Formats: sequence, structure tokens, C-alpha cells
Amino acid sequence: MGDGRNSRLGAALLVALVAVASAGIVLWPTGDGTTAVAARRVTIEPKAPPTPLEQVEALLEAQVDALEKGDEKGWLAPVDAKLQPRYRAIYRNLRALEISYTKLTIEQLPQTAGSMNVGFQLDYCFSTQLCRDGGGNPNVGYKLTWKPRGSSYVITGMTGSGKENYLQPAPWENTQLAFATGRRVIVAAPPAQRKHLNRVLQVAEKAAAVADRYAGYTGNPQARYRVYLADNKSWNSWYGGKYPAWSVAYQLPLGRVGGDVVVRISEMPSSNKELTTIIQHELAHVVTRASSTNYDEEEDLWLIEGIAEYIGFLPAKPGATYNKDVLSYSFSQRGDLKTVVVKPLTAKSDDLTVATLYATGHFAAGCMAAKYGDKKLLDFVDRVVQLGEELDPASRAAFGTPFKNVDKACVSWIKQRT
Repeated sequence: MGDGRNSRLGAALLVALVAVASAGIVLWPTGDGTTAVAARRVTIEPKAPPTPLEQVEALLEAQVDALEKGDEKGWLAPVDAKLQPRYRAIYRNLRALEISYTKLTIEQLPQTAGSMNVGFQLDYCFSTQLCRDGGGNPNVGYKLTWKPRGSSYVITGMTGSGKENYLQPAPWENTQLAFATGRRVIVAAPPAQRKHLNRVLQVAEKAAAVADRYAGYTGNPQARYRVYLADNKSWNSWYGGKYPAWSVAYQLPLGRVGGDVVVRISEMPSSNKELTTIIQHELAHVVTRASSTNYDEEEDLWLIEGIAEYIGFLPAKPGATYNKDVLSYSFSQRGDLKTVVVKPLTAKSDDLTVATLYATGHFAAGCMAAKYGDKKLLDFVDRVVQLGEELDPASRAAFGTPFKNVDKACVSWIKQRT
């Protein structure tokens, strides 16, 4: 009977081992008589090859990574030879402008074989760590044509995205620029206009020192300012080229992280003093408007331009500038001043209307500074211009009094000085 039991036990163990093995588990003896340890058999499935769109995405990610790292060869790697001159110009411009952040967003198109068009958006920032993944960054959009070549793809065409973007075409997008870099400012121009770079840089460095003081009041310090010098062709194309005929320069906010200044070379004054006022005015816009969430800026244009005039003319006081003559003449032609809140400009505004808005805003800012100090003035400006607060609550918070009182006092102050 003992032998029979052993035979049945052996058969049972054999069946059990077969059953366990068929379930994918192997019992390994421990060698010390303890219970065996179960080891699960792992089956590795072969990885599917990347789709064409995944290949393109990887190439684009590697390309923008090369841009940030300063790897020109890596930037040009997926670009067809015929398109490389433009890509090289973009790369060198962005590196000279101290690009410090990029984020790539690809438009998810249907997966396909052969040639394909892929749209993408590139967020970017210069000379700063203020860019955030949460939005508010400047961006540009493109549509690229990719064609298979060997086992990979190359870029053979580059066009606009087809979507409206006030930041395109940017000065750095199409042709290589000439640069002059100072401690606080980068100045760029078309190569044929490089003779202006050093003069403007010297002026802009002095203007930046003034703008920096007011950036402290607004909590909007700039790591670096950028000034582009535009010839007539560039003036009519950069950033859409839709600026009034009377404008000599403009500042364009780059999302919520800074702004670019563009100066029209053909209208630049020969006097460095006058040029300083122009550039100082535009840099004042950079520090007082850069992070604006005000969606009704047209109504506040008198204050937007007024604070820029106030900072732009420093160290001169309003009464020591030509804006005094502007107001004297304006009042003689159009009657006494009733309020500092000048109506917005329109496409039909004549020269005197434009000049009166700037001059009134300048004197209004000077009045508020004289009565309440620069710190409270900039608090008021920040609330109205950047945060979009109405004049009265902003005045109560900054000055401790209703705006009608400030308005009345400043109208009187201006009349006494013009």
C-alpha cells in the first residue's frame, strides 16, 4: 500500500507541476526545504514603429531643443538645403536676441504616409525666465511641408499658419539682422542700416536706466530691452505694419512678458536729445504695459501715453517741454480744458488732436506726481492701464480720494502752467 500511495502522490505532483507550468508560473526550489518562490514569466511585445506624425514631432522637438542650447547644426538638421538660408537667419537672430524659452505645440493632423503639412505654434521668450507654461507668452505659428527622405523626414516648405497673429511677421522671421548689444539693450536693424546701431544703442542705454527706475514701481523689471530699427520696407511689414502715418516709433507688448520697440529710421531726429525722449517714451510703455490685462485700452489712451510722456521727457518737467506750447495753442483754438480724460483717437484724428492727447496726458501725470508722488502715480497707472480698473476705484485705492477730485485739481494745475 505504501508503494501505491507513493505512486499516486508522484502522479499528483506531476499533474500539478504541469498545470502550474501551463499557467506561466515556475516553482523554483529554495534549497532549504521552505516553500518555493513563484516567478512570473514576462512576455515583451515588439514596439510599434513611430507613425509619420510622431517622427515629425520628434524632429521638431529636437530642433527647438537645439535652438535653446545654441546648436546650429542640430537646428538645421531636418531642413532641406534650399530652405536652410532662412532657417539659419532665424536661428542667428533668435540667438542674438537671447532666446531663453521655447514651447512647441503641434496641430494634430491625420496620420499619413508620404508628404504632409504640419501646423505648429511656438511660444518663446527672450532674456527672461518669466515665461510660463500656463499661457500669456508671445507665440508665432507656421505650416511646414515635410517630405520623406530615407528613413526620416525633411522640411521642404515653410508658410504662415493662416491664423491671424498680431505678432507676425516678427522682425526676426525672414532675414538676418545686424545687432549691437549693450548692458541693458539689444538694438537690431536690417544689415543695410547697421550704421545707425551704435548711436541708437548709446541713447537707448541711457533711456533704459530711467525706465528701470519705474519698472521697480510697477513690479515689472526687464532683463533686457529690445529696440528694432526699421527701414521703410520693414516699417510696413513688421508686426503687420499698420501703424499711423504720424508715428515715429511704437511699442508692442509680447504677451505678458515684455515688449518690443520699433523705431522708423527715416523719421529719427538728428538730435540725440530728441531721440532719447522717443526711446525713453517707448521703454516706458514696456514697463507700464507689459503684463496688461486691460481689454479696453483705447479709453485709457490719455493715461497710457501720458505716463510714457512723463517718463520719456525726464528729467524735464512738463512745463519745460514743447507740450506746454501744444496745450497753449490747443486751448486757444479749441477752448479751455474741462477734464484730463481726453477722448480716444481715431483714424480721422488730425495732428492737433493727437498732440493734445499726448500733452494733456503728460501734464496730468505730472500733476499727479507733484501732488501724490511717483509711487502713488505708478500705482494708479498700474491699476488702470495694466489691471483695467475704472478710474474712480483706482483713484480711491492709489490716492485715497475720488477721481473727480483728482481731475478737478489737475485741470486747475494745468491751466496755471500753460
